Formats: sequence, C-alpha cells, structure tokens
Amino acid sequence: MRRRILWLAVSALLWAGSPSLAAKAPEFRGMPFGTALADLPGLVLVSDFGDVALYRREAEKPVLGDACATTVRYGFSRGMFFFVRMTLEDCDGLAPLIAAYDAKYGLPAREGAPGVVRLVWRQPTLTVSLSHFARDGKTVVDYVYLPELSHDERETWQSTEDIRARGPIGFRGIRFGRDRASLPDMTEAYREGAAVYYRRANERLELGETRLGDILYGFYQGKFFAVLMRAEATADFESLRQAYAAKYGPPRAIPATLEEELVWSWPKAQIALSRDTAAGGLAIRYADAALLAKVVAAEAASGAPPSLSGGLRIFSKGDPPRSFRGAAFGSPEGTLPTGEYLFGHRGRRYYRRADERLTLGDIPLVSVVYAYDGGKLAGVALTIAPVGNDPGADYARVLDAYTAKYGPSVVRPDEAGNRMHLWSWPGLSLALVRPVQGPMEVHYVDASLLRRREAALADRALDALDHKIFLPPDAGENRIERTTGQE
Repeated sequence: MRRRILWLAVSALLWAGSPSLAAKAPEFRGMPFGTALADLPGLVLVSDFGDVALYRREAEKPVLGDACATTVRYGFSRGMFFFVRMTLEDCDGLAPLIAAYDAKYGLPAREGAPGVVRLVWRQPTLTVSLSHFARDGKTVVDYVYLPELSHDERETWQSTEDIRARGPIGFRGIRFGRDRASLPDMTEAYREGAAVYYRRANERLELGETRLGDILYGFYQGKFFAVLMRAEATADFESLRQAYAAKYGPPRAIPATLEEELVWSWPKAQIALSRDTAAGGLAIRYADAALLAKVVAAEAASGAPPSLSGGLRIFSKGDPPRSFRGAAFGSPEGTLPTGEYLFGHRGRRYYRRADERLTLGDIPLVSVVYAYDGGKLAGVALTIAPVGNDPGADYARVLDAYTAKYGPSVVRPDEAGNRMHLWSWPGLSLALVRPVQGPMEVHYVDASLLRRREAALADRALDALDHKIFLPPDAGENRIERTTGQE
C-alpha cells in the first residue's frame, strides 16, 4: 500500500511540461521555471547567497505520500525561478521513484562514488538528478532549469551549495578529465614538464569585472586537469579575493613578503589565487586534485624541481609553520633574537643565533642557519646530527616526526639516489633532504622569495644570451663547425 501511495505521489510530483513543447517552459508543481519571484506568491525566504536565494512554500506538504519525509527548496537566480531541491528521508525503497523518472525522462546517466548512487536525466532545458547517500539514507533530487546555456555549459553548471561543498568540476563548459581530442578549438601554446598547455579560440579574456591577459588550459596525457589565468598589475586583487571568499568560503593563506597566495581545497579540486606584491602580477589556477596528483607523480619521477609546470602545486593538508623559534618568515634582519652575522653569498645574508638550542624535539642538530633575502627572512636551514651508526634509522625517525606533524609529503628522488620530501603551503615550502653522502638537512623556505629569485636568475641568463655575440666561421670555409679543439 505504501509503495502504491509513493507511486501516486511521484506521479503528481513529476508534473512538468513536456520537453517536446519547446515554446513552453517546464514546470514543478504548477510553477513554471523562469517565472519572476514577484509572480509567485506564498514563498518564504530560507537563505540568501547573493545572486541566488532559496525559498519554501508556506502550503508545502512535509511528506511525499505517507512514506517519505520531504523538504522542498525553490531556488531563484537574480529573481528568476531556476532550481528545485527535494530532500527525502525514510523512504520505503527508491525503485518506484526511479521508475517514475525513467518513464518521464528516459534512461539516466549513471554517476556517483562509493556509497553514493547518482542518476542524471538531461533534457534540452532541464536537468534532473537523483542522489542517494547510503550512510545517512537521504535522497536528494535536484531540478535545474538552464534554458540559455549550451550543452557544455550545462555539463559544468553547479549550484552555489554544490560548488562550495566540492569545488569546481570544470571551467567554461569543459569538465575536468575531458579528452583533448573532443575540443577542436584548442591550439597548443607550449609544453612544460608533464603537461601541455593550450589556448582556446575566441576566448573571452574576462573573469567577472577583471580583465585577463591570458587563459591556458592544461592537459596531462590528453586529459584536461587545470586552467591558468593571468592578469596584469592593474587587476583588483582585493575585489577578486572578496568574490572568491563569498563563493567558496574562507581561504587558506599565509602572509608572505613578495607574494600573497590564497588557496581553497577540496578532496577533488583546488583553487589558488595569488599575487606577486613586488611585480604586481596576478594568477588564478583551478585544478582537478586527482589528475594534479598524477602530474606531480610524473614530474617527480622525472626529477623535476619542486615548483610544478604552470606554477601548480599540491598543498599539504596540515597547518604550516609560519615562523621558526619566534622568527617569522618575511621579518626583517634586525628582529632576529641574538642574531649574529655569518657571511653573505649571492645577494643573501646568513645569520645564526647566539642562544640557539641545537635540538629539535629529541632530534639533535649540528647547526641552524637563517637566510635573509632583501633584508627579510627567506629561509631556515637545519643540519641533522647523526645518532648511532644507522643512517637509515635516523632518516626514518626524522621523517616520521615531520609526517606526524605536517602529513604526507611529496617525494622527489633523483638518479644519484638522493631523496627530498616536500611539504608545500601557500607561500611556504618545507623540505627534508636525505643525500647519498653527508648529513640530512631540513629547509624552511619562503616560496615566494624563492620563486622570485629563480625568476631573476632566469632573466639575467636570458639577458646574457641576448647580448652574446656568435662569431661566423673562418673565412673561406664552407661549413659552420670549427675544427676540433676550437671553442
């Protein structure tokens, strides 16, 4: 009897305009999608997310038949009805519900993950999805009306709630993981590391009110895994920060001396918004976490440097060290307690502390050196003292201590047998280095200063190349190469 009641309730629930009637918008319980809020009386505001607001109906029944406790929310975007979410609890089986949707919309696409059943019915202007969560027994049904979007745009559309909960699933109609071969409007820009970056024909170089200088789409083994956007110094970083915080919630951030970097991370996605405070450039990076991890593994296996191609990094989950023994990264030289100048090298000044404690927990140290770049603390280098005659045991003990504090590291071996364990956060990196010969070292590095220094070195090298004079071959010779022994 309960199943029969559910069937009847579902039949009433799915009263929507037929997709074949293109001129008529679909409906939900007599409410046409696309209708203005002012034309739909009896709605009570539940929550407001800025451009999107959710309402309930005063006369709405709290059950679906006699079997399912039901909560219905109606979504309005800029005052227009476009979204419905039904949350069902304590249902006596889903088979009648799914069969009713199949009868109405045809066979669904099957998505989901362990513990989640997700079915999606896609119509020309309406997408209906049913998600059942095994852990709590809840079932969520969403109706999304997107009449003005292309098929690709509907593929990556997300509600405000969904995008805040799991991050972006793609960018401008291209879902993460999509094959490069299905995107004929892409032109290769360059290759770097394990990734290939493309530009898109007729790209709109705007993000909200921000004018962009470039948009690059990253592919790994032919799969879309990241998008990189760059803007000039004139871009309004603060407005972007506020917009992203409103959309995605509070970011993770570490104050840095030359770069400000904000990160939003989810199990399956990551966004980084960064600004070089010295040069003024701005970059925004979206990435699929699973594919980014594969890029990291591929580049680590090839011996690539810690900074991935495109400036992408996997950020460690734990809280970062913002200082070392009271010396904050980015702080001026004069604030180092009992600091003693040691030496200078390639523009950097190195100090030690007269009162330094040569232990880190129960780990003995040979030395602690503080490096200053441009008068600001850019890094701290620790040299680990060996204990006993088993270097492997020392290595395992130190690695276990750092892993317990900061979580798993990214491992980067090289052909010589050296190993580096890397933890990265916005603006800061921590590396445990185990060389084949010599003592272990731990390096805390203000990553913004490191990247700026690397860029300056590259600029100087390119400038030297521009001014290099290439001599022509000896007169009378008909070949370019000089004789053996000549430079």
